Amino acid sequence: MKNFDTKVFSKRENLYLSSIFFLYGLSILSLAPRTPDIKANLSVNNGTFGTLLSAASVGSIIMLLIGGQIVNKIGAKRALQISSAVIATAFITLSHTSSPLIYLIVNVIAGGGISIYHVASTGHTLHRQDEVGKVILPKLHGAFAIGATSTTAIAFFISEYVSIAWHITVLIIFVYLSTNFSIHKLSSTFSSNITEPVKSDASFFKQLKFKVNWFLSLGFFCGQIIEFIVTDWATLFGKEVLGMGASIATLCYMLYLIGVIIGRFSIGWALNHQSEQFWIKFGGVVGGAGFIGMLILSVALVEINQPIAYFLALFGFFLSGLGSAAMAPIFFSIAGRVLEGNNLMAVAQLTFINTILIFLAKTVLAWVAEVTSITVSLCISGLITCALFYFGKIGSKVRI
Repeated sequence: MKNFDTKVFSKRENLYLSSIFFLYGLSILSLAPRTPDIKANLSVNNGTFGTLLSAASVGSIIMLLIGGQIVNKIGAKRALQISSAVIATAFITLSHTSSPLIYLIVNVIAGGGISIYHVASTGHTLHRQDEVGKVILPKLHGAFAIGATSTTAIAFFISEYVSIAWHITVLIIFVYLSTNFSIHKLSSTFSSNITEPVKSDASFFKQLKFKVNWFLSLGFFCGQIIEFIVTDWATLFGKEVLGMGASIATLCYMLYLIGVIIGRFSIGWALNHQSEQFWIKFGGVVGGAGFIGMLILSVALVEINQPIAYFLALFGFFLSGLGSAAMAPIFFSIAGRVLEGNNLMAVAQLTFINTILIFLAKTVLAWVAEVTSITVSLCISGLITCALFYFGKIGSKVRI
């Protein structure tokens, strides 16, 4: 096997590393378009189904508590291999089972596997960024977004003709084999020793209690909230609020993903022209204020001019994706610097705090949508995103 020059980020390495992120997006969002089939398999009501879906957060939170230590101990390569196997086994089981209890248990395990994969892949990428002196994480997050869009497109075309069991089984087996092929090809780029030791699990809990950078964590939350709320409510907004047809309503989420893809593939270029501070604030203005403005106008005009209302709504979701696209890679890079280069711990800690905050926010905003309207819930997420204009000060003032 040909080794890579670890001081150079080659096109071949970029291809294999991008494929790891692309396949990650392709797999972990594969069940989302087929939730009606899952619910039918389980024969449960909406309340029970929502509870079962949220179980993944439990596994995610548990593993994020110790994810940094696990990856540090066994290495990013081994962690990716194990977590990809856990995800594959769990998702195939979730697509076949008709037992709510089995679904609950396996979904918790799936959440844990996803968290370990996230910590290992992002931590390794930040390590490579340090070695080559080049920003590479944003484009890899773009590859993830393309994977997420692709899995939605696949489901759109085959859902009426292929059962969820066959769809997910074939897709996940392909993803698992392809992921491990890419990991094998990248073997020489993984660190051969542990350069960021963690003395004990207790040390992480001490960091969690006393050393969490809350300004950074809250800023990251403001940059991420719109992604999760749009994912939950975009299609329903188009269908129930604006009266779009079922197919057209899916364009709300599709335009959001297109904005994310454009933003993540452009941020490397953007950081050469403006600072992190500028782009974080840009995210607040465009992804927050721009999104709110377009939604309010679309709702106001839907009874007067439906085509214009549809266009404004779709443009608003595009702006939300464009504005929030670079927040995750930028904040992860900042976290690595703030925690003195301890990349794995930075990713695990920041993601852990954010997972809890997002879980609480999603629950509250779901009830806001129930008591008021979906529009209000989406606008509140936009207002939170606007706070990035304040939190932008944590970013670097100089161009990268």
